Amino acid sequence: MSSGRDVNAMRHALDVAARHNPHPNPRVGAVLLDRAGEILAEAGHVAAGEVHAEAGLLQAFGPVPADATLVVTLEPCVHIGRTPPCVDAVIEHGVRRVVVGTIDPDSRVAGRGIAALRAAGIEVVVGVEPDAVEAADPGYFHHRRTGLPLVTLKQAATLDGQTAAADGTSKWLTSDAARMDSHLLRSQHDAVLVGAGTVRADDPRLDVRLAGYEGPQPVPVVVAGSRPLPADLRIWERRPIVLASDESVLPDLDVIRCGSGGVVDFRRGLTALANRGLLAILVEGGAGVAAGLWEAGLVVRGVYYLSAKIAGGMGRAAFDRVFNTLDDAIDVEITDIRRVGPDIRVDWHCPS
Repeated sequence: MSSGRDVNAMRHALDVAARHNPHPNPRVGAVLLDRAGEILAEAGHVAAGEVHAEAGLLQAFGPVPADATLVVTLEPCVHIGRTPPCVDAVIEHGVRRVVVGTIDPDSRVAGRGIAALRAAGIEVVVGVEPDAVEAADPGYFHHRRTGLPLVTLKQAATLDGQTAAADGTSKWLTSDAARMDSHLLRSQHDAVLVGAGTVRADDPRLDVRLAGYEGPQPVPVVVAGSRPLPADLRIWERRPIVLASDESVLPDLDVIRCGSGGVVDFRRGLTALANRGLLAILVEGGAGVAAGLWEAGLVVRGVYYLSAKIAGGMGRAAFDRVFNTLDDAIDVEITDIRRVGPDIRVDWHCPS
C-alpha cells in the first residue's frame, strides 16, 4: 500500500527523470528513501546505452538499509539489452520494498519485472502517480504501444483561420512570446519535421533558440517532394534526415526511402524515424505535409497558435485538402487553452 511519502518521492523521481532524454529508452527517475521518508540518493536514466536509473543509483549508493524503499517511475526491466536487467540489481542489493509508478508497456517487460521482484520476496507497490509518469514521456508510451512515434502538429493562424497570405507570406503571424513558446515546444521533441515547401519558403534551421538553453537540439527532418531542393539552404548545416520516395535524387544526404512516384509513405517514414530513436516528432509545416499525416491517421495531438490578427480574406488554409462536408470533421479533445503574449495557444488531442 502506498503512502503520502511514496507520492512525494514519486513526484521527485519524475523531476529527476525530466532532466534527461534517453530515447529510444524511457525517461526514468529513481530515489532511495530511508524509513522516515528522507531521500538518501537519486538517479535518472541519462542516455540510451548507459546504466538505467535504478541500477545506477544502487551501484553508486552501496549497501542498502533493510528498511529503505526504492521509488522508481517505471517498472524495472527484466530483459537483457545494452545493460543488464535492473531487476537483478534490485534483488542483489537487498532492497526489500519497491514503489513503481506504472507498468512498462514494452512487450519485453509488461509486468514481468514486477513479477520477478515479488517472486524474490520483495514488497512491490504499483500505480503511484501513473498518469503523471505517462505524461512525462508520452512519446515512449505511444511508441511502445503502436510502433510509431508520437506526432504533434504545430500550426499558427489568424483568428479567422488563415495560416498564410495568398502570396505565401506568413512571417510573422504570431508574437515574439508565441515564437519563444514554440521554441520551448521544440525542445520537448526528438525531431522537428517540415515539408520541402516550407524549407524553400522559410529557409528554417529547425533548432531551439532560447536564451540559456543548453539541452539537446531536435533532429531536423525534411519531407522531399519531386522538385530538387536548393543546395544553399541553412538546414543542410544541421545534417537533416530526408524522407523521400524511391525516385528522388538526393546525393550526400541522410535519406530514408519510403515511397514511390514522388509520394512519401508517411507511415513507413515515421516507423523508420522511430527505429532511429526519434519517438516524439513535432510537425511544423506545411499544409501538404499536415494533410498527408492527417489522412494517414498519424497525428496524435496538436498545438495551435491563434494570433491576435484578422486576415479579412482568404489566404492559405492549415491543410492542403478539400473539406467536403461537416461529417468529415473529427472531434478532438481540447486539453489546454492559455494566453501567450497577445496570442492564444490551444492544445488538443485526437481520440484514441
